[in-house]
Amino acid sequence: MIKRQILFLALLLLGMEGVAQNIVLRGSVESRSGEKILGASIFAKDTQKGTITDEEGIFTLQCDSKTVLQVSYVGYKTKQVSVNGRSTIKIVLEEDNYDLDEVVVVGYGVMRKSDLTGSVASVKADEALKQMPVSNITDALQGRLSGVSIISASGQPGSEATIRVRGVNSIQADTGPLVVIDGFIGGSLSSLNPADIESIEVLKDASATAIYGSQGANGVILVTTKNIEKGKITVQYNGYINFKSPYSLPDMMTPGEFARLANDYGKEFYTASGTEVREFYTADEIAAFDNGSIGYDYVDNIFRKCAVEHAHEVSISGGENKTQYLISGRYSSNEGIVETSSNEKVNYRVKVDSEIKSWLKTGVNLWGEYTTSQGPRFSQYRGVLIESLIFPNTISPKDENGKYNNLNLLGSAQYNPMGHIWEQDKDDYSHKIRLQGYVDLKLLPGLSLRMNQSFNFGSSIYRSTFNEDCYETWAGTSLTSSRAQSSHSYSWINSNILSYVKEINSNHRLNTTFVFEQSYSDDFINTSSASGLASIEIGANNTSLGKVTGGESSRIKTAMMSALARVNYVFMNRYMLTASYRWDGSSRLAYGKRWDNFPSLALAWDIKQERFMDRVPFDQLKLRLGYGQTGNQAVAAYSAFNEYTTNRNANNDLVLSLKRIGNPNLGWERTEQYNIGLDFGLFNNRLVFNVDLYHKLSKDVLINVNVPLHTGQETKLANVAHILNKGVEVTVNMTPVAVKKITWNSVLTLSHNQGTFKKFSDDIDMIMPSGGYENDYFRYIKGGRIGTIWGYQYEGIWKMAEVSGLPESENRPEAGSYKFKNLDDNPLITIDDQCVIGNGQPKFNWGWSNTINWKNFDFNLFMIGYHGFDIYNYTRQVRTIGLTPNPEMYKRWRPDDESGYLEGFIKTPTGGRISSLFVEKGDFVKVKSITVGYTLPQKVLQKLRVSSLRCYVSVQNPFLFTGYTGIDPEVTLKTPLASGIDWGYYPNGRNYMLGLNFSF
Repeated sequence: MIKRQILFLALLLLGMEGVAQNIVLRGSVESRSGEKILGASIFAKDTQKGTITDEEGIFTLQCDSKTVLQVSYVGYKTKQVSVNGRSTIKIVLEEDNYDLDEVVVVGYGVMRKSDLTGSVASVKADEALKQMPVSNITDALQGRLSGVSIISASGQPGSEATIRVRGVNSIQADTGPLVVIDGFIGGSLSSLNPADIESIEVLKDASATAIYGSQGANGVILVTTKNIEKGKITVQYNGYINFKSPYSLPDMMTPGEFARLANDYGKEFYTASGTEVREFYTADEIAAFDNGSIGYDYVDNIFRKCAVEHAHEVSISGGENKTQYLISGRYSSNEGIVETSSNEKVNYRVKVDSEIKSWLKTGVNLWGEYTTSQGPRFSQYRGVLIESLIFPNTISPKDENGKYNNLNLLGSAQYNPMGHIWEQDKDDYSHKIRLQGYVDLKLLPGLSLRMNQSFNFGSSIYRSTFNEDCYETWAGTSLTSSRAQSSHSYSWINSNILSYVKEINSNHRLNTTFVFEQSYSDDFINTSSASGLASIEIGANNTSLGKVTGGESSRIKTAMMSALARVNYVFMNRYMLTASYRWDGSSRLAYGKRWDNFPSLALAWDIKQERFMDRVPFDQLKLRLGYGQTGNQAVAAYSAFNEYTTNRNANNDLVLSLKRIGNPNLGWERTEQYNIGLDFGLFNNRLVFNVDLYHKLSKDVLINVNVPLHTGQETKLANVAHILNKGVEVTVNMTPVAVKKITWNSVLTLSHNQGTFKKFSDDIDMIMPSGGYENDYFRYIKGGRIGTIWGYQYEGIWKMAEVSGLPESENRPEAGSYKFKNLDDNPLITIDDQCVIGNGQPKFNWGWSNTINWKNFDFNLFMIGYHGFDIYNYTRQVRTIGLTPNPEMYKRWRPDDESGYLEGFIKTPTGGRISSLFVEKGDFVKVKSITVGYTLPQKVLQKLRVSSLRCYVSVQNPFLFTGYTGIDPEVTLKTPLASGIDWGYYPNGRNYMLGLNFSF
């Protein structure tokens, strides 16, 4: 009986306790200065109960008497407060100072954001991917980092974006930034699983990049992957499906219209040539073309109506206090918007961190990437897009015997576009593995030693096979031909980092770093080609069964050794100094020139911390000054030495001959950079500006200089050129709205850079670039801007009356031909009449991201713009040469109508010359993405037994605003020194994406 009474009393007390838990809490939220905060969010932790403060900073909330409140407001640190049974509460928030106590990665270590002296741009990967979900992280970074130009260089599946930091610094060497992943040098952003990335920092000025010495001239991208959280096992999934389609396709004539144009050509050209007029099509054939019974739309048929991409990521992480692990994998399958183009990729990662002792921590990280790619020849001379635009659409792909029609109306050989598509048999396979390990020792308080070791393995296979029916056949290939190339690479890097961090007292803070580093690489490439193979099945599997037409192999070994020291000192939290000194030695350079040093010095003054700033309405105000030197040794190995090859003489004897002249004085390219920056924030840091101005001079840049003729060579590499980049960068972070359950965050980045060739060798004022076809359109001019387009100045069309008024001569222009400006006394138009006709380097670019959060919904609109550059529209030009199904041909000169601006069908055409007629303004504004997401409420998640679940829809590249007549002006900016030419590149598509993220 007594037991029952005790039990009844206990239950009664528990019931009373349950009633007591629900209270009405009244409170206020204010700043440390006593200012009432309007719109602060107050949530009972782990529940959906919440409210905001009113105009007086007052709030009322019904909650549990033992709950923990989470209080947040823009510009202030989020605070957690225990209610502990109180019915009234006063909450004081501390100013966040715009995350100035946040730690950022700066190379070989970390540093407080408030202690930064250099120019460092940073972005959180989760935020970028949430706003713009992509398969390659570089696409999500575009336009979000001032001073960093990221170009979606191609819509081809698996292609990498072009990245440039503060312009172009070199002519012969690499111009891309160095990528460092979790402190390990080397790697590619495209090889990473985007879901594994925590943050990305970009070091831009030399005071920050000098820590990487010879590898830092083009900027440094530091990638930090996600840390493993201790505790229970967490499973995460991210996946999406993406439907892609091309932008609006170029205008084309119908087959009937082209047939009429062909007959006009038969009259005008053959009359001008003094031969019999030719009719290509009869009236009945034209009628058949008009009603659609015959004819072929090549442009429409090379593009897919709807390409599909899908990707799936799974990660598992967990571990106890001493050891944590993470296993992740990603699979993606990506169809291109062009038929037969595709890419498949598998990423995997295994990471284990273990704290063996309180002073000893170790870890290993295994990365892997396997990719396969297929596709027709595209972004090259006469690729599939250009061929589809100029091939007669009155001719079917194949004749009645099933052979490709590789002849145009005039009987000349011309690639049939569908041969590119249907007969392509090209594959790329690659497998990359990176094994990384580290040991972290805490030697003394504040003193630690970290030893990093990284092993990188890579292999790739490229093969292509062309059968007797392929588009290569007409070019003279007998039977089936094939080409195979394999490459294998191995490299290792060893870094030993000694760090000492000490806060002596509230006025002195010291952060020092010493590094010794070694690296080695070994690359082997083997190539063979053959023709006359009996069948396509043999192909590249055994080229020895055919006539071997080529074969070569090469092996390149390089090594590097470095030592560096860096010190960061902060006095009274307002005066900062960072200095570094690095020594680098590289085997790529000549003996006696292999070692060099790269110093840097940066100062910063946090003016806001001064007493005289107490009444000034700045939340932060910081001035930064920096100077540093970096280098570039990324030139072809062995360029310092003579290269020889073997040949047969007239007697068929094997002889040794000089192939390339080396330069025993070949040394480093050096870049000196000055930077001044200002960071300031207003309105509780709801408006924050970061402004940088820089002057960047690259000296001893490698170019080819002339050598005496008796050497049998024309040029050799020498360190004689100078390139200057000057620019301004601005980043604006705004929070225009932060009320109730709505927040609006906006980030605007603005960048201006102008690159100039300041100097070549004494005997050179202008250089014609060597390399691909596109380089013919550019010149490097002493004192001129990078990206100068060079050609003839178009002045119209020669009219019949003008020509008849000229004296008779063999050089008299033909009526209907192009008229170009004559710049000298020579009556003929020669190469001496060429001049600057445009520039392909943008003067200004920007990115603008707007994110709105309302309840559980999130919305993002992201735009970019590039301005102040020209595009040489080669694709348009080639469509105006000869007989093509191009509607612009209606604007040609004709004997009975001389008002046209295009060259007519004349006897001796001049339309292949590079001229200003085909230079167009390339300025464009692109809406890169519109994304809407919804995160399920906590109550629903609890029922589903998952931790988080978000679904989203996203449209990428939905709108393009430009006056350019081509498909996509952005892809013309892909080549650093030959930017601004439309060579029929693979265009970017428009994407419609559905995605899901959840964890449990």
